[in-house]
Amino acid sequence: MNTEKEPKVLDIGESQAVKFNVEEFDPKPLEPEDLEGDVIPIRSVPKESLKIKDTKSKSPKPEKSPDQQISALRSAMTAFSLVGQIGLIMFVSVAIGLIGGMYLDRWLGTGHLLMIILTLLGVASGFRTVYIMVKKLIN
Repeated sequence: MNTEKEPKVLDIGESQAVKFNVEEFDPKPLEPEDLEGDVIPIRSVPKESLKIKDTKSKSPKPEKSPDQQISALRSAMTAFSLVGQIGLIMFVSVAIGLIGGMYLDRWLGTGHLLMIILTLLGVASGFRTVYIMVKKLIN
C-alpha cells in the first residue's frame, strides 16, 4: 500500500485545473509578495452595465421660500409635540392609577384588587384624553 496521499484536484474553471496538496498547505496569512506573479483572469464586465440609470427627471426642485420653510418646521414641531404629549398623558394616567391602587391596597388590606382596577381606569382615562386631543386637532 502506498502511504503517500495523492494531491487533490481542484477545478476552478472550464479548462483549468490546479493540483492542491494538503501536506504542503501553509495556513499563514497572505503577504503582498505572495500574490506577485499570479494572475487570475477575471471576466470583464461591460461598463454600460455598471452605470446606474437615472429614472428621475433632471428638473431641479423648486426652492421653498423662507416662509414656507418656517411653516413646514412649525408643522413638524407640532406633530412631534403632539406625539410627546400623547406618550406623557398615557404614562401619567397609568402611573397615577397604579400608585394610587397600591397605596389604597396597602391602607385597606385588599390585596391587589384596587391596584388592578385603578390601573385599568388609568389606561381608560389616558385613551379618553388622547381621543379628545386628537378630536380637537382634527376639527
